[in-house]
Amino acid sequence: MAKKNRRTKVNRNFDGIERQESTAGLMALRIFIISLMILFIIGTAGLFAYNFQKEAENPIPAGFSSSSATDRTDKYYQIFDTDVSDELLYYCNDINPINEKFEPPLAIHNYYNENIPVNALMKESLEKLVSAAADDGIRLEIVRGYMTYDECDSEFKNLVLKFQESGATVAEAQNRASALFPPAKQNEYRTGMIIKISNLGSNDFEAGQAYKWLYKNGVNYGFINRYTTEKENITKITGDLTVYRFVGTENAEKMRSFGMCLEEYSKYEKSR
Repeated sequence: MAKKNRRTKVNRNFDGIERQESTAGLMALRIFIISLMILFIIGTAGLFAYNFQKEAENPIPAGFSSSSATDRTDKYYQIFDTDVSDELLYYCNDINPINEKFEPPLAIHNYYNENIPVNALMKESLEKLVSAAADDGIRLEIVRGYMTYDECDSEFKNLVLKFQESGATVAEAQNRASALFPPAKQNEYRTGMIIKISNLGSNDFEAGQAYKWLYKNGVNYGFINRYTTEKENITKITGDLTVYRFVGTENAEKMRSFGMCLEEYSKYEKSR
C-alpha cells in the first residue's frame, strides 16, 4: 500500500464551507504555538528564580515591614527620602522592644574620617546634611551611629553600675540609666537610624552654631532632634540636643509643623 503524502490537502468543513488546508502547514502552526508556550513557561520560571534569589540576598529586617521590599535597587535600601514608610518611622521602647538578633543594612559615614556605621537607608541624606553644613562653615562631626546589641548592653550596664556606685539602689540605677541610654532591647541606636553629633567640647550645645544650623535646616534633609525636653514624658528619655533621627524629609517637615515627636507621629500616620 502506498504511503500517504504528508502534504496531501484535506477538506475542512466546520461551517458548511468547503476548505482545503495543508497538513504540513497545520503541523508547523502547532509547533509554533507549542514553542511560544514553552518559552513563556521558561521565562516565568526564570523571573521567579531571579526574584527569589534577590529576596534571599536582601532579607527584610526583623522589626521592619515588607512594605518597601519592591523599592530595593541593590544590596542596600535606596529609599533615602521615601515620604512615609515603616522603616523610617519605626521606633522601639519598653513597650515595643527590638528583636535581639535584629541587624539593619549598614553603610559607613566618614565625611570627617569618623568611619561611623549607619543605616544604609539614610547614608546619602546624612552625607548631604554634613556637606551642606560644611558649606555654611558648620562642622557636624558624627561621634555615634549604629550600635550592636552587645555594645548597647555594655553601655547600659556601665551606667547602671555608675549610679549604683554613687549610692542608688539597683532599681533606681536602672531607671536613671534607662532615661539616658535605654537597655539594648529598647535602644534605637540598634536601628542605625540615630546619630549623635559632637558638641566639640562645649557644655552648651544649644548655644552653639551647629545646633542653630540643625534646628533651621535639619528637616530639609530628613533629620529631627530625637529626644527633646518637651517630649520627655512620651519618649521617656532625657532631652539631648545632640541626638538626631532620620525620618525622611516629608515626615520631618510634618513632625515639626505638627509639633510631634516620633512616637506621636508614627501613631498618627498609622491611624490615618
